[in-house]
Amino acid sequence: MRIAKYAALCALCASSALAQTGLWRTAITLTDGTQEIYPDTLVTRFDRVSHSTPQGAVEHCIAVVARDGRTLRTIATDSIVEMNYREMSRYEQWAGDWWLVASPNGEANEVGIMISTVESMPVHAVLPAPGSPGYGQEVLCHIDSVAHRKGLKYDANFKLRYSEAADGQSGTIAMVLDDQQPLTTAQYAGGPDTYAWAAPGRTYYYGISPLHADTDTTGRHMYFVSQNIETQALEGMELSAGWTAADLADPAHEYTLPRMQQIYWIVALDIPYSHAEQDELGIIDIFASPRLCRRPWVKPDNSEP
Repeated sequence: MRIAKYAALCALCASSALAQTGLWRTAITLTDGTQEIYPDTLVTRFDRVSHSTPQGAVEHCIAVVARDGRTLRTIATDSIVEMNYREMSRYEQWAGDWWLVASPNGEANEVGIMISTVESMPVHAVLPAPGSPGYGQEVLCHIDSVAHRKGLKYDANFKLRYSEAADGQSGTIAMVLDDQQPLTTAQYAGGPDTYAWAAPGRTYYYGISPLHADTDTTGRHMYFVSQNIETQALEGMELSAGWTAADLADPAHEYTLPRMQQIYWIVALDIPYSHAEQDELGIIDIFASPRLCRRPWVKPDNSEP
């Protein structure tokens, strides 16, 4: 049975303290403490659907249907805390689907020349639930599969730090590279030959340093970090880009993070990671020229008209 959006939603919430946009959206707060945002420009309706589980029970869900007819997501009704409909804030515009676009370190060909590519890694962004720590300041991002030259599949979770000016027409967004918490609960299982190339026949696999106090802790934890330009140490930091209201209205805009800072995807023995304590086992990859985009990167057509 199809449910009209307006009949299915709860009473309108009070206006957000964050700047409004003139766009409207549906927000779905979930029991896991996150909030999905679906703008009217993307979603046309929410359908009620039911299906049987392998155990024989009937599960009732809400299907989120895009304007092109695709079902974007099916959400179990018992995982929904609240649905509401109101004008979208600038902050809420950062939820949804993004791509982290970057150039991996690559791999040397048969004559030792590094082959460079550009990878577009799909990112799904949600918000912390309203009233929870981080709401209005953080965007929670998930990559289902980080680009890997050997085809290994690992997910990653990271945050964006959000700020906006008093007039709501500009601000900053920062990718948080966290050396305190790993990217995922999964641990890296790739062998020495699956780490990034430093030179033909040699990878950025270091093994366990004799200077590491606890030798092999069996940890193979993964982090995104970057290099401190002054100390050369790998550490957590925030890579920032500015935004304006015009940028957010342009789906082709690229939010370019500082070009001098590459993202190092590393494996370490400990939680948290410490460069000084020789935790690092190796570098899985190094992503240069990182940027956040609403669309996958497409190589420019430089051919003459």
